[in-house]
Amino acid sequence: MGLEPSVNKEGNSWSIEGSGRGRHVRIVLTSQERVVPGLEVLGPIPVSRVKVVARGPEEFISALRYRLEIELLRCLG
Repeated sequence: MGLEPSVNKEGNSWSIEGSGRGRHVRIVLTSQERVVPGLEVLGPIPVSRVKVVARGPEEFISALRYRLEIELLRCLG
């Protein structure tokens, strides 16, 4: 996508940031173990949250969204 990425880890959080040619993306992945209502029998399970902030042309945002959706589906197996 023509971005120069950088990756940082802080505690239970990963931050990926990239920019170039009038485009900027910041993705933060936070993970923690929690007891989820309705799934208490399993005990604490990993729960992740993904936050994405992106700026750029509409076609860039659409392409980024499509790629993120595909990668998240791959994570589900």
